[in-house]
Order: sequence, then C-alpha cells, then structure tokens
Amino acid sequence: MSMSILGIGSGIDLNEVLNQLEAVEKARLTPIAAQQKAINAKISGFGKLKSALTTFNTATQKLQNKELFNSRTATGNDNFFTTNVNSKAILGNYSVSVDQLATAHSVSTTAVNDKNSALGNGNQTRTVTIEQANGKSLSVTLNNDETSLESIANAINQAKVTNEDGSQSDSTMNASVVRSGTGSYQLVITSKETGEQQTITSISSDDEVLNNTIGFDINQPETSSMTQVAKAQDAKFTFNGVAITSASNTVKEVVAGVDITLKATTTTSQTLAITADNEKAQEAIKQWVEAFNQLQSTISTLTQFTAKDGNSGELNNTNGPLIGDSTLRNIDQSIRSIFAKGQSGEFSVLAQIGINMDNSGTLTINQNQLQKVLNENSDAVAALFIGDGETTGIANEVFAKVSSFIDSDGMIDSATNGLNSTLKSLDKRYEQVNNSIEQTVERYRVQFTKLDVLISSLDSMSNYLTTQFEMMANLKK
Repeated sequence: MSMSILGIGSGIDLNEVLNQLEAVEKARLTPIAAQQKAINAKISGFGKLKSALTTFNTATQKLQNKELFNSRTATGNDNFFTTNVNSKAILGNYSVSVDQLATAHSVSTTAVNDKNSALGNGNQTRTVTIEQANGKSLSVTLNNDETSLESIANAINQAKVTNEDGSQSDSTMNASVVRSGTGSYQLVITSKETGEQQTITSISSDDEVLNNTIGFDINQPETSSMTQVAKAQDAKFTFNGVAITSASNTVKEVVAGVDITLKATTTTSQTLAITADNEKAQEAIKQWVEAFNQLQSTISTLTQFTAKDGNSGELNNTNGPLIGDSTLRNIDQSIRSIFAKGQSGEFSVLAQIGINMDNSGTLTINQNQLQKVLNENSDAVAALFIGDGETTGIANEVFAKVSSFIDSDGMIDSATNGLNSTLKSLDKRYEQVNNSIEQTVERYRVQFTKLDVLISSLDSMSNYLTTQFEMMANLKK
C-alpha cells in the first residue's frame, strides 16, 4: 500500500527532508550553470568587439582613397557657367569668357487652321525623311490618316533610328505642335542635340502635297515650305586665353579634372578659382579617430576589472566578460603596434599631423595642426595613410589587420566557434546531471514512501499489541 502524501503514515515531515536532499543534489548544477553564463557572456562580448572593429574598419577604408586627400572645389560666377572638378584638377585661378552658347537647330511650318486636318495626298502611305549635316537621317512612314500636324509630330517623336550595326535608338528629333494664334497652329521640328553638325539640312516626302507644308532645304530657303526659327551653332569660349569650340554647352575635361557647363555669354572675363577642399579629408580623419576611440571604450568595458569584495565568494558583477582574454589582447596590441611603427615619407607617425594618444589610450586631434598640414601638404598626409597604395600606410595596414580579425574565418569567429563548442558540451553535461538528479530524487521519494508505509505498519502493530497486552492484564485481575 503506497501513501500519496509523504509523512501521513509516519508523522515525519518527509517532504521537507526530500526537498532538502533535492536542493543538495541540485547544487551540482551550480558550477555548470556558472560556466554557461560566463561563456555566453564571452560570446556576447566577442559580438560587441566585432561590431566595434567593423565600424572602425569602415572608417579606415575611407582613408584608403587617395582622392579624398586631393579633393578640389571650384568657385566661379554661376550665372555664366558651372564647374565640376575632381582630384586631377590643378590648383589655381583661370579666366573664362563665353562668346557663344551651343544651340539646337529648329524649323517650323507656316500656320494652319486645324492641327488635326489631313495635309497629304490620297495615297495609302508616304515617307518623310529628315537629313542632318552629320550625315544622319530619320525616316518616318505615315499612313493616310497620319498626315495632320499632330500625327506627324507623334510619328517623329516615336520613330526609331536604325544604326549601322542594326541596332535601334530613339529619334534624333523632337517635334511639337505650337499654337501660334487663335485657330493657328505650327509644327516645330528641333534636333535633340546642339551644335552645327546637328543642323537639319533637309526635310522631304514622296507625298508632293505634304511637301507643300513640311518641305525644307537649308540651301534653298526661298523655295522651302518650312523656315528656320533657331540656328544650330557650336559653343565658343576661351579658357585661360585658349579658344575652344564645342558642339555641347557641357565640355568634359577642358583641362585635366575640369568639366564646365556654359550657361550664358559674358561681356568680361570671369574668374574660375580651383582650390583644395580639405574638409572631406578632415572629417574622414575625425570619424576614424572617433571610431578608434569607440573601439577602445568597448575594449575597456569588456576587460573591466573590479576587485572582489573580501567578504564575498563571488566576483563583482560589473567585471568585463573578456578579462585577460588573449584574443582581445592580441587584437588591441596589433592595432597599436601599427600606430607606433614609423611609415616612410615626410610624415611617419600620426603625431606629426596632430593626432596623439593620451594616457588612457584614446586618440586626440589638434584640429589646427591637422588643418595646417592638409592645406600645406595633403600629399604627405595621404602618403602617411595610404603609403604605396597597397600594403604600406597606416590605413592600408590597419584595414588588412582588422579584416583578418573580423572575416568569417578570422580570429574572432574562431574564438567564438570554440566557445560555442564548449557551450554545447556544457549544455549536454547540464542535461545529464539534471537527469541524474531527477532520478536520485525519485529514488529517495520511493524509499521515503516505503519508509512511511513501514512506520505506519509498525505503528499499527504497536497499537494492536498494546491493546492485546492491556486486555490480558485486565483478564488477570
């Protein structure tokens, strides 16, 4: 006979005894759980370290771009021209005079009363051909119901040009119907590109009736039905006294690294000043220093140590999870060693450009000194960070070193993989010990149940015998 509640039969608080025994057994899990907690904290710590290193490497990568240190800015009169410059532009002041802007050729029909009225003969189809000075031509086939100004404009805009290689490109012309007065419409055809070579030399059709409206020959304007409303011309300007002609108002590489877009003609020479733009380099260096200092802050947090309370058997819970970790120590020392060693060149160490390391291990910037060296010798600053452009230079060396730490097969992932492997073993060990504890506690429960039944039986026997002895004693009286 089993008892459902321990102690009922014996009167002993066997549940409390069982709970105490179970607590003692579960103490075997405490060191395993502590190891699991410590390893999880390390895995998290390495994640934070990798994130900080990745941010630092992103900032470092920007300093590997030589053009960053050769940025240029152009200042001129935007009313007459705008300028785009790159690192190839030579610093200095240039004079610009704009004599003529490039324009597109445009021709127009005489006015008609209805833009939707048919203007051709009764033939089923006809072809309109537009020739240009550059030898290009555009042919458009029109059906019998497509000879109005509106239909011709749509057909020209939607037409395709067949190139020599058989490919097709969009129409070289723009066409539009302009309302020039009350009940008065004109078809205007304009070359899409500017310049003399884009001149429309002729427009003709095999439909003689339609020719009376759209016929054009630049060499015979008096017999042409269409008239020129805008002449095609090239842009003409002088750059530092050199006369330049261009089919477009946007001229690429006027000189190395300088693109100019003409906007209006000038009456006097305008000045274009090309100067060094060191703000981008200065900002990139500032972000790099901030990223390094954030990395140092992360490392400091991960390795923080607070002495153990003498009255406690546990470490202070503010201690960093990677105290004394060799992987983190090697990473930090590897980066610092690159800063410490000298680079070849006019500037060999960061201190020469105003970047110093204080007693706490963080970098500080003397902004005035950095700005001065960038203004006076940005090439030397670039050489300090970039070196030969491949393996030397602080930025190149730091980027390669940090990449080896954070890559998928790098030092951090290797350390994390090892920790994860250990954690799996601990999880398995925890489960095994926990199962063992449950079995032990269950064995105690069975034994206590039997003990409870036994004591209950003995109590019953004792009570029975006592009663019998008392009855026998009474019979003798």
